[in-house]
Amino acid sequence: MKQLLIYTILFICFSGKLLAQSFSGSIDYGKTSIEYQIKLTEIDKQVKVFFSSTGMNAYEIPCQFVSLNKDSLQFYVVSDYYTYEYLYIKKNESYRGNLKIYSNEKELLLNAFETNLTRNEIDEKTEIEKTEFKFESNGLQLCGTIWKPVKSVQKGLFFVTSSQGNDRSGTNAEANYFANLGYLVFNYDKRGTGKSEGDWQAATIEELCSDDMNALKFFSKVSSLPLSEIGIKGSSQGGIKIPYILSEIPDLGFGISISCPNGTLLESDLNNWENLNYINIGKENIDKALKLQKAGYDYLAGNISYELLAEKKTKYGNEGWLKFVWIPERDIQKDYKLNFSGLPYFEKITQPILLIQGLSDKVIPLNSFETIENAIEKSKSIDYKVITLKNTSHSMTVLNKEFPYFQILNPEYLRALTEWLQQK
Repeated sequence: MKQLLIYTILFICFSGKLLAQSFSGSIDYGKTSIEYQIKLTEIDKQVKVFFSSTGMNAYEIPCQFVSLNKDSLQFYVVSDYYTYEYLYIKKNESYRGNLKIYSNEKELLLNAFETNLTRNEIDEKTEIEKTEFKFESNGLQLCGTIWKPVKSVQKGLFFVTSSQGNDRSGTNAEANYFANLGYLVFNYDKRGTGKSEGDWQAATIEELCSDDMNALKFFSKVSSLPLSEIGIKGSSQGGIKIPYILSEIPDLGFGISISCPNGTLLESDLNNWENLNYINIGKENIDKALKLQKAGYDYLAGNISYELLAEKKTKYGNEGWLKFVWIPERDIQKDYKLNFSGLPYFEKITQPILLIQGLSDKVIPLNSFETIENAIEKSKSIDYKVITLKNTSHSMTVLNKEFPYFQILNPEYLRALTEWLQQK
């Protein structure tokens, strides 16, 4: 999942020596409420500030350009499309202030809200303990984090890695959330990302799954939890890997697959491309454009020759919509992961499994959950559940036209996950 915060400028102002401090705030608009936390610490005589929000999928994002003053607090958060200006005046141990939201493109003030900060008492006994580990998989050194809860339910939750060059930070907010529920959680940097060695682009899905399985065995050994007490969770490409891993390790306790396509990753990418370009290309030309774009993806996946791709491109050489079609270069590195489908493996699982899909997902086909459920019905799993969430995107964010300024996780998503896990 993409984190909202990209750059942060923070000015902290108060008197006295700075120790570890924590503040909570919320942004309220109509029925929408987003909670967030700000942590202040002093490291090497410099003030460090960290921003967290489960609802925004952000965990301890380091803030920048910290300075002190007497009795005011101001900081700016900049995302892809918006700039957020927080301004507070100190009152006793809390801050009163407001949030102004600006458009990055037009540099205009779009809206303003009241948002106050409340001082939290910091108790080290209630803090989640995070420990970094290194382990070996297929000759590579991979790095991960174990999140140890204060009160354990004696169960583990493992985050299967997903697509592109995303490291473990994208799952930190959820890792912290589930650790607070009592689960021992493990997430790690996929090969070639973060602190891990290797090349994820050249790897097949089976090789990446092999890393996941080696990480699972390491997690089980270090935590002393049997595999039967550990479940796995993955989203998108991670979701498509869930049934494969469950079928390869039948001792695992359960699986959670989020935003999983019902076909190959190539078909999913093509569906996403169509949704992004349909308006630009138009109804009368979309079928021809789809055939050409599929040829581009087929070449990337190693399914056709470059000569055949060039022949198809020449056929449509004078079409105005050609500029919207991506045609790979001849020497591009092949991505055989595009040919992988998790559907056959859903028929092989034996463990409990939860499937969640957003009905406003533009990446995977809308009927994915129905096709996958039909496959699960053929398996030996007698404990499965399929949940669909209205107005919810591929990344499980809610689409709120009245409050479009933040990417907010649908509250029903975490609620559904929590309720299902508590029954295991």
